Amino acid sequence: MRIAIVSLPYLPVPPLKYGGTERVIYHLINGLVEMGHDVTLYGTADSEVNCKLVSISDKSIPYLKDKERDKIELEPLRQEALKRAVSELRKNIGDYDIIHSHGIDLIDFQDFPNLTTLHGPINFQNMDYFEERKGLYYASISKNQQETLPDLQYVGVVYNGLDPQPFPIKQSGEDYLCFLGRFDRMKQPHLAIQLALKLGMKIKLAGKIDFEGADYYEEECKPFENHPLVDFIGEVDLAGKIELLSNAKCNLHPTGFREPFGLSVLEAAYCGTPSMAISRGSMPELIEEGRTGLLVEDFVSGYHSISQCFEMDREYIAQRARLLFNYRNMSKQYVIAYEKVIEAFENKSTPETQKRVVESLKSQLQDFWNNLTSNTQ
Repeated sequence: MRIAIVSLPYLPVPPLKYGGTERVIYHLINGLVEMGHDVTLYGTADSEVNCKLVSISDKSIPYLKDKERDKIELEPLRQEALKRAVSELRKNIGDYDIIHSHGIDLIDFQDFPNLTTLHGPINFQNMDYFEERKGLYYASISKNQQETLPDLQYVGVVYNGLDPQPFPIKQSGEDYLCFLGRFDRMKQPHLAIQLALKLGMKIKLAGKIDFEGADYYEEECKPFENHPLVDFIGEVDLAGKIELLSNAKCNLHPTGFREPFGLSVLEAAYCGTPSMAISRGSMPELIEEGRTGLLVEDFVSGYHSISQCFEMDREYIAQRARLLFNYRNMSKQYVIAYEKVIEAFENKSTPETQKRVVESLKSQLQDFWNNLTSNTQ
């Protein structure tokens, strides 16, 4: 199969440090190539991938901490990269069987087999955008994600997967808690800090601060910078991430929004590290309550129950995550989706037939997942 995968211009594939979507794309490409498919990435020229690369920008264009400067200096470059991606895709469209977007707008490609993975939340700010694009095919990365706009043309759920191999399995953790993620009001790391201090435990925090979180960090996190129990590590690469997560006693995930996935929960689990998370969005789909972590209404209630995490079987946590959420499973599920979408277009099917194809595809992906989970029981 000839597959065009399209990434946004913010970060290279794979990202050097922060960048969940780009890391997922990197591993998806590896999985597809291992399966013998012909893959082309439309991404930034500083990407390093095991496939053909069509440049949409000479280099990645990450967000600056200064919002006004970013708007003036970099946003026009991003818009130009997006236009270039669409132009290059249209020019080369005969070279592919399907286009798989990870954020690029495919509204002008409804005449061609297409799939868009929804990596971010659907909210009131972007709902009209998706309403206008109901003719496209979508994959969600959790069941919960679909509930915000249930009448999109979903092919089903394809959970994210990475390569567990670099992550060591640790049978015990050191005496500290950890947080990994953006420093902003959506991720709420200040709640993790408050919990750790209430417990009298050390906490190590790693992540990125951009203009969306700069004010938040100043207000909620900076006051703790000199506290002896609080260690702000900054943005980390893969080695730093592994060091942080594998040695922690528990990973804290105080999500403040309907989070579609949550890669740090998965990466912690690869190491055998349990997570305590606020039970929102995808968290109940990623965490097996009482065995791989805890789901709490808030971290105040979590204060009274977190000790359960310290007693969990870290070998079980690691093996479950590695079995269910790996890049090979993810890639196989996407191939199933590609084949069905291509079939719908080849048959020039009516809306009724397309609906039957989509329902059949949802069933196939669910069966794939059910077979996997039955092996963890």
